[in-house]
Amino acid sequence: MIEAIDKRLRGACRWYDCLCTQSESTVVSFRDNRLHAVRESQNSGCGLRVNIDNRVGFSFTNDASTPDGLVDRARATAPYGDIDDYDLPGRATLPATEPYRPSIDSFSVEREIDAARALIAELRGRFPDLSVDLTASRATGTRRLANSTGFDASYRHSSYGISIHANYVFDSGARLLVWEGTSELGPVDYRHLLDRLITKLDNAMTVRTAPSGKLPVLASPRAFASLLGILKSGLSAKAVYKGVSPFQNKLGERVFHEAFSLRDNPLAEDSPAGYPFDDEGTAAADKIIIDRGVIAGFVSDLKHAARLGHAPTGNASRGYASLPVPSFSAVNVPGGVTASVGLIEGMDRGVLVEQFIGLGQSNTLTGDFSANLDLAYLVEGGRIVGRVKDCMISDNLFSLLAAPFELSRDIERVGSATLPFAFFPAVNYTAN
Repeated sequence: MIEAIDKRLRGACRWYDCLCTQSESTVVSFRDNRLHAVRESQNSGCGLRVNIDNRVGFSFTNDASTPDGLVDRARATAPYGDIDDYDLPGRATLPATEPYRPSIDSFSVEREIDAARALIAELRGRFPDLSVDLTASRATGTRRLANSTGFDASYRHSSYGISIHANYVFDSGARLLVWEGTSELGPVDYRHLLDRLITKLDNAMTVRTAPSGKLPVLASPRAFASLLGILKSGLSAKAVYKGVSPFQNKLGERVFHEAFSLRDNPLAEDSPAGYPFDDEGTAAADKIIIDRGVIAGFVSDLKHAARLGHAPTGNASRGYASLPVPSFSAVNVPGGVTASVGLIEGMDRGVLVEQFIGLGQSNTLTGDFSANLDLAYLVEGGRIVGRVKDCMISDNLFSLLAAPFELSRDIERVGSATLPFAFFPAVNYTAN
């Protein structure tokens, strides 16, 4: 496909690039404690960008046998595309990394079914009325990117995911949903997820209350990841260019507390979010976005880097059927000096937040947020004493990150991020 495209477009446009992807996946799912489905799927396609007179046309196809139609459609759309006068990367030395593990081939449907049944049986042995949904999945694929300036490279990728949702219904009819999951490059023993679920459920069986007011809040890595979603949207070069980033005039300024740094590292070992080059051919690199509270940079693709006069950061992301946009890869927030257990033990009275609900309605421009606590625990005298329910926290994330706060020494992977616990000394807490 790419060779045929090159023959048609060589010398007929300012530049072109073509992304071809292929993937296959297997998903084993349980619903309400029982095997629900085993699904296998395959997907492939090619997306073509073509720059003619500094305007970009685009087309894609799932049929590799029809490159002429792909080229003709891309050329036909170019007069109506955005004006883009940047250049594409050429041949380059790329990092010797690949987000792929051969162990992915050891994935066995039968073994996953047996492991899931054993986990569900053990959970229900402790909590007989529990309803468990579990999904185990594997995926592999390749990505190849080639352009008219001589770049032509590919890499393999793999992922193994586990997601467990435990739904408990109390005699009162109230429901409690507790979940755990992990994403890795290859199959792993996920026994630790079972232990975490049991601990969370044990802690949730007793309901406690706390009066409304300012309370210390310890956000688990999962809860902290949700909060960081408010922040990350403003650290995109696209948001800066469009004027919707709260940090657009603050590059090089200290905005947050010095305890807080944030990196974007597509070269992170064992991360399914990694890659050796982004979806426009810029070499991947470990980069610091927030350096001890200072805004050090923004994640960007070629278009928005050029429009801002910045260097591209290697964060262009796209599927074969879409155009590139800036996107974070593997996010890392370095931890502090105190273990999360120590942070809990240091709380006289406070709340440990595990899961939010409704955080997506926050204001990403101002940092204001308000979210119900889907799963949270009351801490008294340095220990967890029970679950709080029908409550919420609301505050301004930027202010919380600017004031003195602590990050735990221990770090956990949450999706594509590795994050610590975050302890905020005073957050607005509302009990219904």
